[in-house]
Amino acid sequence: MYSATRNVGRRPRYLMRAVTIALAALSLANPGIASSTDEHPSQPRAARWVDSSPSSIELGKATFGLCIGCHGDEATGRIGIGPRIASKSYLAAATDDFLMQTIKGGRIGTAMVPWGAILNDEQIRGLIAYLRSLQPVDQAALDESKLEGDATKGERIFRNICTGCHGRSGAGYQETANGTGIGRRAFLDSATDGFIRYIVGQGKSQTKMRGFGAGNVTAVANLSAQEIDDTIVYLRANAW
Repeated sequence: MYSATRNVGRRPRYLMRAVTIALAALSLANPGIASSTDEHPSQPRAARWVDSSPSSIELGKATFGLCIGCHGDEATGRIGIGPRIASKSYLAAATDDFLMQTIKGGRIGTAMVPWGAILNDEQIRGLIAYLRSLQPVDQAALDESKLEGDATKGERIFRNICTGCHGRSGAGYQETANGTGIGRRAFLDSATDGFIRYIVGQGKSQTKMRGFGAGNVTAVANLSAQEIDDTIVYLRANAW
């Protein structure tokens, strides 16, 4: 007697053969469909890929009217509300992908809402072009080597040096009046180790965030590269 349950989940061989032939024909007809064994995988996107034409900058300037309330005229910031973006060292370290992700996704738990729900990609690219036009600077060479450090030592450094501005838990403006939320997962998930290394070492120009790296003539604490890594390891281990 024929059993309906015996063939559940099975497909006739002729049907599977037809599907295979159809997929093969589709891939030949459309070279844009790449297989997982593609011998030429796409290259990583350049740090800066956003168009900086005058028209894009003008669009960004017009769109930035939505941002002035928190970030101030020409992105100079409003302490306690929104950080300064028009900073040479910040824009040197920030890639276009980092800025795009921050604008589109926002920062959960802060006043930075996800603008991707309101603005289209062209407007966001315009914002990036406009911000870069305020403080033209070349892309910094970031050290993206593997992060290795001691979270216990990093905690000691963070408690002694960073909490005064960024708060005991790194919540930033919610704990203090003059530092951003560097302990938040929303920030740490988008910022690379190289970005954080650069900003800690060089500081954030045109703000109270001075450099902390050894060898920096205006350094506050002369932290070694290892001490900076220890601090990053601590922040990532305790992101919230």
